[in-house]
Amino acid sequence: MKRMPSALSRILNWGFRRYVRRFIRRNFNAVRCAGKSYTEQLPTESVICFLNHPSWWDPMTVVLMTDLLFPSRRFYAPMDAEALQHYPILERLGFFPVTRDSVAGAKEFLNSSQEVLKSPDSILWITPTGSFHDVRNPAPFLSGLSHLVDNKFKGSILTMAIEYTFWNERCPELLVEFASPLNCSMLPIDREQRTLVLQESLAATQKSLAQRAIARDATAFSTLALGRAGVGGIYQSFQRMMVWIRGQRFQERHSPEPIPVQMVRPGERT
Repeated sequence: MKRMPSALSRILNWGFRRYVRRFIRRNFNAVRCAGKSYTEQLPTESVICFLNHPSWWDPMTVVLMTDLLFPSRRFYAPMDAEALQHYPILERLGFFPVTRDSVAGAKEFLNSSQEVLKSPDSILWITPTGSFHDVRNPAPFLSGLSHLVDNKFKGSILTMAIEYTFWNERCPELLVEFASPLNCSMLPIDREQRTLVLQESLAATQKSLAQRAIARDATAFSTLALGRAGVGGIYQSFQRMMVWIRGQRFQERHSPEPIPVQMVRPGERT
């Protein structure tokens, strides 16, 4: 994997993470996280976080989660080699190429992943299904993840589910949920059985997140960031004027937002 001079690398990562924060806030009403406590006080070893893969937004989401919840860790994630060719700057930011649907590609993934996991401050994000699938339907895993994590792996393994859903605002909610870190020493020795355990962990986390999403209760999450709300345009400008005339305070959200006492600012931990 290519390395950059540390100063330039920090500048590019800072700029890219800032861009992602602003881009997501322009397109989502809020970013909310359940199970945030599981991301805190992890051992000082590398981390693998595996997740479902429902949409185009997923790479942006994992960059944002790294920025907000793991600011001291170095971001890494595999990406289809052909797609990465269109965005070569991403390789400088922690994405590394993997050739899909080939034995050589599988070896490439394992070699690159094992290399980045040697750094105790790394976090590796993986979508083990290898392709898009419905947000609430579990999908079978490829074997790559179970090759990386066994009872000899010394790092931490986190499960994260993602869901993008509309509640009461014109922009959707970005919802994530983390499960309790998996105990590597308790994983089955047999690789196929290990894959099933990992699949079940993600399926259970997706189910839990789906129930929270259906309940539409923002207080069940830690609010990590707030984005756009309200109708916008001429209609909202008219609303603002009428509220101002009445001497009232304008409320752009259709329903009051719970006080985000757990909101995370970039680079901080709560």
